[in-house]
Amino acid sequence: MKKNRFESIGVYTPSNVVSTQELIGKMKVAPLFDLEKLTGIKNRRYRSKDEDSFSIALAAAKDCLKRSSYKASDIDIVIYTSITKFINGFKYVFEPSFSSYLRNEIAAVNAMNFDIMNACAGMLTGAYILDSMMKAGLVKNGMVISGECITPIADTAIREISEPIDEQFASLTVGDAAAAFIMDHSPDNEEGIDFIEFITLAEYSHFCFGMPSAKHEGVAMYTKAIELHSVGIKSLPVLVGDLFKKYKISTVDFDYAIPHQTSMRAIQTGMKTCSEYFNPLPEILYVIQDFGNTASTSHFVVLYKHLKEKKLKKNARVMLLSQASGIVMGFLGMTIKSLEV
Repeated sequence: MKKNRFESIGVYTPSNVVSTQELIGKMKVAPLFDLEKLTGIKNRRYRSKDEDSFSIALAAAKDCLKRSSYKASDIDIVIYTSITKFINGFKYVFEPSFSSYLRNEIAAVNAMNFDIMNACAGMLTGAYILDSMMKAGLVKNGMVISGECITPIADTAIREISEPIDEQFASLTVGDAAAAFIMDHSPDNEEGIDFIEFITLAEYSHFCFGMPSAKHEGVAMYTKAIELHSVGIKSLPVLVGDLFKKYKISTVDFDYAIPHQTSMRAIQTGMKTCSEYFNPLPEILYVIQDFGNTASTSHFVVLYKHLKEKKLKKNARVMLLSQASGIVMGFLGMTIKSLEV
């Protein structure tokens, strides 16, 4: 069966840069720990007053189309995968679907559309569904879009944290970003997606959840960060081992790995744990120090930046590793040949 590939990608990040120290300076109670040192996040991007999920998602979609060989009218399906669905400021929209707004705005007049939500695994889940639809012959191509205007949870945390230890501290790590990609059939089997696998550890779903704040207008996120990362790190070698057995591959089959951008300590601990079972590890790519945790867009923000700076070797073999609330663990392996920024 022919592979499917990422034909083009687009990313938009707001121009407003906010440092971790700036956020801490706004709090009534400082944390007991050095948040910047613990997470490795120095800066993140914050939306402007005129930006929301829709506007930044639209910017990423246009950036993607600009680099594509397809026109919007050529697209068969549009899938929106973000956690956040803010439009016209902070109006949260469930219906009509967010994908319908974006499809109409980019003039993808022949496209079907729907929304899905799978926490920070949203875009990779969109890739999984689109890849499956294409292999089933339902569509020939498609666009997946995510516009994460997620820093409102950081604003809520700043207002509400009143103790040195609080389950909203993880909200201070997020940054706003949007990403989009177009997937089509690979012109040959030398590039494209080799596998996409997901597993949900649902018994740990209570470790992180979002909800309307009980204290103020707005949204909040409550995270048992230590427990969440502990389960993810312990599960990772087992799940990777199963994946390698299934596809008869190993770490030497990859040049790069892009983990979900939660914190540098979590990334480093996870890779150290994996190195006890698999050696040598591929080069780990990250941009968390400059962009923070951009939720469902994080893998594509990393990939975009490294492609733009021409830091990937020719015919790069890349694995994307997702860890999202749920707990959702996801793995996507691919070879990049013609994809450029």
